[in-house]
Amino acid sequence: MRVSQTFNPVNCLLLIPAAVFLLVMRYVDFVRIELAALGVVLLGVWLARNKLVWSARPPEWCKPLRRWSRMPLICCLLPAATSVTLRLMLLPWIPPPHPVVPDEYSHLLLAKTFLAGRLTNPPHPLWQHFESIHILSQPTYNSMYMAGQACFLALGKLLTGGFFGGVIISTALFCAALTWFLRMFVPPGWALFGGMIAAVRFGAASYWNNSYWGGSVAALGGALALGGWAGLMKNWKIGPALAFASGAVLLANTRPYEGFGFMAVLFISLVWRAFKQRARMRWSRVALSVAAASIVFSAAGWAMARHWRAVTGSALTLPYQVNQRTYGWPLTLPFTPVRQIAYRHPELARYRDFEIGEHEMITNPDKIPLGLLQKTASLWIFFFGPALSGALLFATQILSTPRLRVIWAAAGVVGLQALTEQSAYAHYVAPAAPVIMLFIVRGFQRLAQCRPLRIPWGPAMVRLAAPLMLLVIGIRAVALCPAWSPPAETTYISWCCTDARLRDREPLIQKLLEQPGKHLVLVSYDLKRYDTVEWVYNEPDIDHSRIVFARDMGPKENQELLKYYSDRRLWRVRIDAKAYVLNEGEEHSTVSINPCCGGARVISP
Repeated sequence: MRVSQTFNPVNCLLLIPAAVFLLVMRYVDFVRIELAALGVVLLGVWLARNKLVWSARPPEWCKPLRRWSRMPLICCLLPAATSVTLRLMLLPWIPPPHPVVPDEYSHLLLAKTFLAGRLTNPPHPLWQHFESIHILSQPTYNSMYMAGQACFLALGKLLTGGFFGGVIISTALFCAALTWFLRMFVPPGWALFGGMIAAVRFGAASYWNNSYWGGSVAALGGALALGGWAGLMKNWKIGPALAFASGAVLLANTRPYEGFGFMAVLFISLVWRAFKQRARMRWSRVALSVAAASIVFSAAGWAMARHWRAVTGSALTLPYQVNQRTYGWPLTLPFTPVRQIAYRHPELARYRDFEIGEHEMITNPDKIPLGLLQKTASLWIFFFGPALSGALLFATQILSTPRLRVIWAAAGVVGLQALTEQSAYAHYVAPAAPVIMLFIVRGFQRLAQCRPLRIPWGPAMVRLAAPLMLLVIGIRAVALCPAWSPPAETTYISWCCTDARLRDREPLIQKLLEQPGKHLVLVSYDLKRYDTVEWVYNEPDIDHSRIVFARDMGPKENQELLKYYSDRRLWRVRIDAKAYVLNEGEEHSTVSINPCCGGARVISP
């Protein structure tokens, strides 16, 4: 397919937020490495300009890939297999993560609850000692989140023996579904190219595939919904209808707010097209497709309502709503009220202060411009970065494609929704991730034919995009662990989050597991340095856990807890931003940060 190779210089303005962000923000060294590597590539193209004969056509060694791209099943499986392979290859340097972010603990709690054969857990009789961020203690003990991410984590535990397996599976499925979707709008070879780029960018070095936070499941839902929508726009059949409904269910159980806007655009376009073609529409096929989708929606709706009823007592009340009423967070949207709440624990009040500060970024006129800059720049870093920014040069041509306007509109709605939320992490816009990848692929189609001054700048950027990102991943992994040996603590790298996970409690857990018996850990914080990273998280069945983390509520309030757990060894941990002090009686040891590879390291006195 011949496409225009000219670009509008106005499109370069799209890079201004990213440029400003790179200049003023810290912890973006991963992106700076990528930018430096791209500069070296472009310099090499300039120096070899008289020898390079690269054209828009793929090189000879790509012939097997071109042949495989014409086989739908293999074309979809290759990116999935690449995603899994790359992540497994990085395990010696970037091992499976331990949860650090409160959202991760919350998703894992729900996954463990499902594996125990329950929808929720009874409240603990001393639940006041176990309150934590994004966790419900009343009316039942459970996560505040929807079940989508937890279901994949539980599936990974069943199939691979570890929850991280569910993360890898969800990302691989997303890469496969993405390729399937891309094949409907670009030639098979370019669809395979897009799938492989996603396997590298999301599968190898994205927090979607390096944490339990989520992202890939919602992106999978978006890809299935888009692929099903495209099929239904051509012909009403049961297969596309099932894909459309399955994608909608995944979005409802991962990113319901953004997913609603995304699916609303697609659904309205389907209804409008059916209305315009009502005279020649085969309504029997429409009825069968609607019936198939209705079965999926009914089954999913029944399961969701049953889960909510088990957790909150009402099939119409979400755990998320109960958490907002109880603790006053998350303050997700500009119109979310900031309510005065009396907290039992001062650290939870400090977390509320953090939420209010984030909320002001979308409500305070003086802070809104900076908030928008940070959001757009962080999304650019995650999805594009220097290696893929060449696609932005053709934004006006790409977005003006008539048959893709509905898709661009759906992604635009998600983008606007994310920009109006108090935070705009990349997983917030995950439903639109397939659309972003389609944008990149169509941009690279044009970039491949771009030869200013008869120098193959465009073909070079297209051919070297994936190798460039792989090179950066390797450099970063070696930089984290220069001794080329597996680190003692888990690291956490991503295209948008490059700092190591310095507040990992896992080394402390391993130390206690080496001790005989069962343990009770009373946790307190230096409130002047409290940074919202929580340690008070437990298993679904708290009383039968070897290690129980509880809040230190003072000598008087602790008595009932000490009496209840009289058969456990008592430990006290005090946490600040730099060190964790663990005490048992007169003995103590200190947990400090390993500056090389992140995490926490236990140091005996």
